[in-house]
Amino acid sequence: MRDDEIVSHPPSYSRCLAVRITPYAGDGGQPDHDQAVTYRFDEDPVMFGYVYRTREPAIHQSTGSFPYAPAAPGLVAFLAPDDHPDPPALSRLAQGLWQRQGTWIAVDTWSKTPGGETLYTLVPQWKRVDLDEHEVPAPPHHHVFALGEATATRDAQQWPRPDDRAYHVEWGTSLFLSTDTSPPPAAGFPTPTRQRTTA
Repeated sequence: MRDDEIVSHPPSYSRCLAVRITPYAGDGGQPDHDQAVTYRFDEDPVMFGYVYRTREPAIHQSTGSFPYAPAAPGLVAFLAPDDHPDPPALSRLAQGLWQRQGTWIAVDTWSKTPGGETLYTLVPQWKRVDLDEHEVPAPPHHHVFALGEATATRDAQQWPRPDDRAYHVEWGTSLFLSTDTSPPPAAGFPTPTRQRTTA
């Protein structure tokens, strides 16, 4: 019996001015927002790419009452021009995204729309994959330097915004988008949200 085939749809891209990476605490833990780190690319943006994928059932199987093929984990990637003027900044971002195999991070991005709005994107569960494991088509004269899968969330949660408010992210979310957003945070680590004890 043949397994379902995963089919990739054409990618979408956005030019990122800022990228925030939030690690998860331990295996299967909660996101540790105090350890989030932000990378800024105001002068020389990087590109965020998303590839929607579906599970197409084997030809002998019926789709039943579902008229559409179910979603598979989307591919998420960061791309840069081949002549990007700051390769060390790309390396730092790639290193931040390169977590231990099998663990999650969360990735937020801030971009500008053609109309001048700020577009916010959240991948609440990014699982890194090797660059040679999947192919994300790059625009001409660009290359992919980090690759992952967007895994659907298991629980609903409040996701902090830079303006001290929060987004409500439902369970089953693999990609969250909003134009109702504040400017991206400053580069570096955030101010801790809880008191830390010292020995």
